[in-house]
Amino acid sequence: MRSRTAKLLEEVGLSGLEASVYLALLREPCATGYRVAQVIGKPAPNTYKALDSLRAKGAVLMDDTSRTRSYTALPIAAYLEGQRRELEDRQRELELEMAEMDTSTAEGGIFRLSDANQVYSRARKMLEEARKAVLLDVFPDPLEKLRPDIARALKRGVHVFIKAYRTVEVKGADVICPQEGDAPDLKMWNGDWLNVAIDCCESMYSFLKPDGQGVHDAVWSRNRYLGLMNFNGLVFELMLTRVLQLLRQDKTREEIAPEFRELGKRYFADSLWREAVPEGWMKDWPNADARKRRKAPKRPAGKRRVKRCGEES
Repeated sequence: MRSRTAKLLEEVGLSGLEASVYLALLREPCATGYRVAQVIGKPAPNTYKALDSLRAKGAVLMDDTSRTRSYTALPIAAYLEGQRRELEDRQRELELEMAEMDTSTAEGGIFRLSDANQVYSRARKMLEEARKAVLLDVFPDPLEKLRPDIARALKRGVHVFIKAYRTVEVKGADVICPQEGDAPDLKMWNGDWLNVAIDCCESMYSFLKPDGQGVHDAVWSRNRYLGLMNFNGLVFELMLTRVLQLLRQDKTREEIAPEFRELGKRYFADSLWREAVPEGWMKDWPNADARKRRKAPKRPAGKRRVKRCGEES
């Protein structure tokens, strides 16, 4: 049965045989290829092929200064750092080569996400692209992973409203934490929620598996109507959660109202949802008057404005 370490090495690009050879060299530095083959119990020709491949990947060094060639494995940190830099180089090259291709985000569909990397990548992209408001209904572990991305959104002036499930502080965000003695039992769930909605136009709902790798279910959409409905539904859930907390504290209507007026300015503003509504969806299109004003002819210079009845001089 493969060890956990061997599985992880395979996940970062080594084959099963390469992982075995690499681990053998960590245990016995400066070993010959023949000795490595003995340690792992594999034919020598196959072992030498794996050694050549590891050298090409930058995971193993060969010493041929003596009559017998020997091999040494680089520390895993050095190998991964080299892989990271190479990947960044390839990324820059690909971005330049593909700059003129159409890479616009898909509109209108509902897409199923198949693994946790896709979920986190999409969540980070949403936080990066948010212009006005972000809503998060998120369990503790995903929240911690997204902290840097949330901080960057807040720095741009985006309002962020979070429903958390542990007492936590996110500076600059509106955060609803469980009250004392009222924290939910998250152990009943076999995984983590990560739900995001932005700007009344895009949403993602995901239930991640506890190993941090897979998903029970995850869907993402930029369908305009769903985006509007999902944003409204989530913001009302967050607001209702806060209402119930304040009512349990015996707060009066007069005490609750100021907080809700402030939240309303951030997450119920007309400018937020109206920008997300496509033209033609409303009979009285919000920008119609603005377009008319732009098209109206300018008043001739020097001509005095006629005072209307009731206007002050």
